[in-house]
Amino acid sequence: MDFTPHDNETINSMLEIIGVNSLEELFLDIPEDLIVKDLNLPNGLSEADLYQKLKEISNKNTNYSASFLGAGCYYHYIPAIIDSIISRSEFYTAYTPYQPEASQGMLQAIYEYQTAINRLTGMISNASMYDGSTALSEAALVASIITRKNKILMLKGIHPEYVEVLQTYCWGNDLTLEEVTLDELYKKIDENTAAVLIQSPNFFGDIEDIEEIIKNIREKSSKCLIVQSMTDPTCLGLLKSPGECGIDIFVAEGQSFGINPSFGGPGLGIFAVKEKYFRRIPGRLVGKTMEINGNREGFILTLQAREQHIRREKAISNICTNQALSSFSALLYIVAMGKSGLTEVANQNFQKAHYVKNQIALIEGYEIINKGPIYNEFLIRCPNIDLFLSECKHKGLLPPLKMSKYFPEMKDIALVCVTETNSLKSIENFIEAAKAAKIKGGNKDE
Repeated sequence: MDFTPHDNETINSMLEIIGVNSLEELFLDIPEDLIVKDLNLPNGLSEADLYQKLKEISNKNTNYSASFLGAGCYYHYIPAIIDSIISRSEFYTAYTPYQPEASQGMLQAIYEYQTAINRLTGMISNASMYDGSTALSEAALVASIITRKNKILMLKGIHPEYVEVLQTYCWGNDLTLEEVTLDELYKKIDENTAAVLIQSPNFFGDIEDIEEIIKNIREKSSKCLIVQSMTDPTCLGLLKSPGECGIDIFVAEGQSFGINPSFGGPGLGIFAVKEKYFRRIPGRLVGKTMEINGNREGFILTLQAREQHIRREKAISNICTNQALSSFSALLYIVAMGKSGLTEVANQNFQKAHYVKNQIALIEGYEIINKGPIYNEFLIRCPNIDLFLSECKHKGLLPPLKMSKYFPEMKDIALVCVTETNSLKSIENFIEAAKAAKIKGGNKDE
């Protein structure tokens, strides 16, 4: 964005118009101790010198040839058509389409996005939310409103950052939130349980037996809602849809659908519900209609039942906009890949991750924690995790997550992610890094 500085004459003219004598008087309401007197900044540079300086700074960044880091933000193949289309001015400047007569293009894009998510999940989708964590938190609130209960149970394995957001939402709405193991879950469900939250595939990569869990929950309570969360919904190209499994509310982080990881954002909150709950959905729904006097189709905001500007203090959701550009990227990704393309992506994620898991298991000193099927992520116990991560970097690989970041007790455990973007060469380098770390580090128990 260009910046055009004002000269003293312009500044004085503006001050005169608003009846202020100086800039100091204009900002008198700022406390004295918060005013910065002097900034330690270098002298100004010409445009050419500035570009050169920025280039020198950017060269300090490390460019990895491949990534084995997932944990909620993933490297996937992104068709070139996506950036080409969303870079058009009519799309990348789009905001919430409150005026349908002036926003038919964006309204149609959102409508098509909803349709794509509907077909992918077998449920009714809204016009997107901020990200996966806030979508899950909103789902907990919706469940509480529907059931008029205030107890939320979450199965162990939900992304720890999602849990932090959940704790904040539940605290602010006087909801009780408790994390439980699968064995504890069925004992904890009672008449005051509003919802059970499940992430599958979970944060550790395990694919939960959703249908079996649902069956057992229903035997304990027919009224509590079941919410499924995903951090990488590309698995829907392989696994049963949440609608088929009988999930009440489905949420996911849509970053994997054609959105670059960038510096951790932007994200996209996917939110879908069973048909009988669609009037409780946060945000809004875009619908298709016909002209009163004519035969042309048009698109409008059909439902905005819980938006802040309508319900005000009675609103449960604070969603006043949506991730229009990100949801459009997701739509383009789903359309470009198609059913067969998404299935191929999911199969490659599944097969490559299991291949790497099996190869790592053959290296003495490494232990695979996951005992069942996984989707593109799994846990390994390392003989020397710091040396292993260092060897990955040495080979130009973005290393896996050190689990002690979230779980201090998991000191020597790494969360490895493998997607379709990992070539055979990068996988071989990763396995060699594991071997090299074992040789250089020896065995800590010796």
